[in-house]
Amino acid sequence: MACEITRIEGAALYARISGEMKAADQQALQKAGLGLISRHGKVRLHVTLEGFRGWEKGVDWSDIDFLMAHGRDVAKIAVVGEERWKEQILAFLGKGLRPTEIEFFTPASAGEADRWIQL
Repeated sequence: MACEITRIEGAALYARISGEMKAADQQALQKAGLGLISRHGKVRLHVTLEGFRGWEKGVDWSDIDFLMAHGRDVAKIAVVGEERWKEQILAFLGKGLRPTEIEFFTPASAGEADRWIQL
């Protein structure tokens, strides 16, 4: 799997995605998120992309069941990655189309992402 949950701090889940993201990676993040939602209500997600190569081809990434059921339970998503992925990541996450605050940070501003996710 390209996704690794690196730590959980209260209602904040920290994950690293490297290589090509697969549907199983998204399902693992959603499962971990559901556990936090059940304990904390609103949750925050901090994702670091390392050596990210995009999304698995041939997968239906348009499944919005989780978003429809739990979109309001995700307060913030911070993504740290190479600038070249910014627009695709923000589109994938639906920035502006959902109530979640979503921000993208470059590796040089990773500390700012850490502070922002905790606000």
